[in-house]
Amino acid sequence: MLAGVVVMLAATTGAAWLYEVRPRSTVQPAAQAAGPRAEHPAPPALTADEERFATALWPVHREASRLAVSMSFAGIVYQTEDRDAGALARKVEPLATFFHDAEIRVRAMSTPPSLSRMREQYVEAMALYATAAAEMLKFAEDSDARRLGEAHRMNVKASEDMLRVGEVLWPGQYKPH
Repeated sequence: MLAGVVVMLAATTGAAWLYEVRPRSTVQPAAQAAGPRAEHPAPPALTADEERFATALWPVHREASRLAVSMSFAGIVYQTEDRDAGALARKVEPLATFFHDAEIRVRAMSTPPSLSRMREQYVEAMALYATAAAEMLKFAEDSDARRLGEAHRMNVKASEDMLRVGEVLWPGQYKPH
């Protein structure tokens, strides 16, 4: 049996060595040379108006991304560590205010017609985050666990919507969620 194992190892080593020393073609097929990005053409560049909108939205987006993660962590910490509804409420109250105000700010932004759907999707995401935060605050008052589940569902949906808009306005951006 030992001899069989040694012969198998020798055969595997020999096959690997032959694979490594075989001559390779210096010309790669076009599909390999272009890599995986060749399958997805680059999105068209933003117009000047679209770029102005993206630039105006960026500060809101940067803060919303950070605070969305904070809201998720507040729920996770409550569920896994402290079970202190008052601490949860103290963490979530300023987030609820931010997302409510962000919804109003984004709704008021001048948007080129080509991005009006993106803006509406972003406004909906901010509204969902605000509603999720409100559900978490209601949970802190009445301890109805269904509220946390519903808030989580809204957080996930808002996050997906926000990421879709981000892919159009800031392709390839770091995604924290």
